[in-house]
Amino acid sequence: MYYFHAATGLYFRMPSIFVQFFLLTFLTVENSAVQSPICNSMIPSISLSNGVEMPQLAMGTCFRDTMKDENNPSGLPLNPNFFGFLPERTHRALTHALAMGYRHIDTALVYRSQKAIGSVLASHFASGALTREDLFITSKLYHGSMPGLTRKGTTLDLENMTPEEVSVAVETQFETILEELNLGYVDLMLLHWPAEMDSKHEGNAARRLAAWKVLEDCFSRGWARSIGVSNFSEAHIEQLMEDGAKILPMVNQIEASVYKQWNGIADYCRGKGIGLMAYSPLGMGKASLLADPILAGIASKHNVEPAQAAMRYLVQLGYAILPLSTSEKRLGQNMGVFSFELDDTDMETLGKLKSMNEGIGLPSPYGMS
Repeated sequence: MYYFHAATGLYFRMPSIFVQFFLLTFLTVENSAVQSPICNSMIPSISLSNGVEMPQLAMGTCFRDTMKDENNPSGLPLNPNFFGFLPERTHRALTHALAMGYRHIDTALVYRSQKAIGSVLASHFASGALTREDLFITSKLYHGSMPGLTRKGTTLDLENMTPEEVSVAVETQFETILEELNLGYVDLMLLHWPAEMDSKHEGNAARRLAAWKVLEDCFSRGWARSIGVSNFSEAHIEQLMEDGAKILPMVNQIEASVYKQWNGIADYCRGKGIGLMAYSPLGMGKASLLADPILAGIASKHNVEPAQAAMRYLVQLGYAILPLSTSEKRLGQNMGVFSFELDDTDMETLGKLKSMNEGIGLPSPYGMS
């Protein structure tokens, strides 16, 4: 089993029984002699509009099994009826990711992974292997209800709430996130969705503004170093500012892959200086992005995996990427997206694949008022 040490750039081979000993001794001593890994890592960063540096690779923590439907069991052999989030997968995956040099962690209240993240980080803080300043933590709140998938308390019944009720609920959710992570602040807090999925309710804009004003207040108190949105269209952001927002969102996290591009949203954000984050950068749709022969050919040309070429495409478009994996091998491969560069022909060729318009099945940002 190989472990990557970001500060030295070396891989270490060792039996898994020695991993904890390695983390608690060698990393602890060595860490005191180097700069903060968030500034000294092989992973580049994106400068947000307020000067905060956001690492361009994040570890996603939305671990789930949502395979079950009327015709298929879940992917859990011992629990074929399961449909939901699996936060227990976070502990081991995050431990490996941190050992490899990941320093940006993406989570959300609805994912239920934050307590596990807090537990893993606490062990690293206690040993001295990492400090809070070494890390960039992104979380999200203000998610509409999803009956059958989400638990009461992690989502909001938005269409039956007044703006005043939204303000109270969002501040409560913010405090819950900090408590679950066992942190004093996050580096980036996002509004998860602009409204209930596919909602055209006339009160959406007022509720959205109420939620955003809570984020502005928490930002002023230092509870978040930066604030932003997720799944917002350019119209949502424009309306937010016209209705009285004081701070332009610093980030918009949207679905993006070789097969799925919201070009209008991305171009708008670039023009406004809003940082872009791409979730599901490898897709999960019916068409298999990773089996695409064009992508495979470009990957072969650069002697990399198709997944690496697919994510490199997004990196060169200026996105921060947040792939999801529990595999040590894939976690390591994700780090490799910064070791090569696609040429103009590669970028143009991959850009044409967006015509597939194959995403993971979530609603369009344009489908909500």
